[in-house]
Amino acid sequence: MKKYILLFIVLFLIAPSVSLANNKQIHYVSLGDSLAAGQTPNKQFDLSYGDYLANHLKEIDALGSFDKRFAVSGYTTKNVLDDMIANIERPDVSGNSASIQDVLANATYITISAGANDLLQKVIDDKTGSITIDLGIIEDALKEVHLNTSQIIAEIKKMQPNAVIHVMGYYNPLPHLPERQQLIVKMLLHSLNQTLQQAANHGDAIYVSTAEAFNENAKAYLPNPLDIHPNREGYLVIANRFWQAFNMNDQVILNDQVPVWAEKEIAFLTAKGIIPAEYELNDFGSEEPIKRLHAASMIKRSLIFDLMPIKDPGYIDMKKDMPGYGDVAKLSEHGILTGENGYFYPERTLTRAEAAKIIVDAFHLKGASDVIFSDTEEHWAKAFISILAANDLAAGYPDGSFKPDQTINKAEFSYMLAHAMGGFS
Repeated sequence: MKKYILLFIVLFLIAPSVSLANNKQIHYVSLGDSLAAGQTPNKQFDLSYGDYLANHLKEIDALGSFDKRFAVSGYTTKNVLDDMIANIERPDVSGNSASIQDVLANATYITISAGANDLLQKVIDDKTGSITIDLGIIEDALKEVHLNTSQIIAEIKKMQPNAVIHVMGYYNPLPHLPERQQLIVKMLLHSLNQTLQQAANHGDAIYVSTAEAFNENAKAYLPNPLDIHPNREGYLVIANRFWQAFNMNDQVILNDQVPVWAEKEIAFLTAKGIIPAEYELNDFGSEEPIKRLHAASMIKRSLIFDLMPIKDPGYIDMKKDMPGYGDVAKLSEHGILTGENGYFYPERTLTRAEAAKIIVDAFHLKGASDVIFSDTEEHWAKAFISILAANDLAAGYPDGSFKPDQTINKAEFSYMLAHAMGGFS
């Protein structure tokens, strides 16, 4: 854990003024097993984590194309590698055929979920559900996963050297098993995820952990005890883990003067398209108070939500044709940022206390800090501020206060948001 950082300092150095690079279109390919294909707990096919991620990229005007035609239920790392070497062809949803090598050669972003079948198919009996522990078999399976995953990454790099590759770590697919068997499954998955992470690191790819976020509520995300595939809520958790890790290796050049202590965080959010386009980043105004509407836009872009139709919150001062309406409506629907007395007050500035509540609710943060601020004991946001401090996202002022009702500026909010996303953990 990072040490507490004095987030809201009054005096700071100013970074040099530079200009923002143009956003480029992302051509996304999802490879792998049934999770990449979108298999449901009822043996149907629906939205995968890749579909949610692709839709989010489309919403922020970053998606050039999305292709998951080479994701197949039951696939192992060997299946993925064999397809690439054989250069198989498959039609997309429109019936247009293309070879896997051509698709990968045009890709700029690739996600891979493969490896679980390599191991679990060899130790779990499909008919009885019994688990056989044979250290020799397990060791051989893990070696094959490492070798194949490393080669998959290497083959992709040959076709598209500049592609960003994310390799998925697996969640616990069998949370309904008795506790004794749970320990065995967790041990196997830990070894599998270590293997995938080593292969990703070796190939200059990015390993994406899903276990911690998914396993907190695994039984709800895996409603069928006899099936290892998640429901839509489970796929959303996985998609958000990929989004948090998302990094196109773009060198973001800011055209605005930003404080040195928040320069990396603002660049991180800009590279993801989280800082709204209306800022144009040539006049970010990092010391200006952030308005509720802009905060809503940044939070909405930081998270991947379901694709259900937006419910009208009925705010008197937010009409459907207004910029940011969809962001406000979705956050209101999830209780993250709401109005009062029928109004949203989009132009009202945000306070430090309100920012604490929004960040805690948006990212489901938990915890409690031992730090006692001199001005929060009787404040409505005391619990939110404590959780924020417990997660090392903010600290108070040298005089022991937090100043909860003071406005928060854009740089401060950006710093908090970037760290809440896990971009600097």
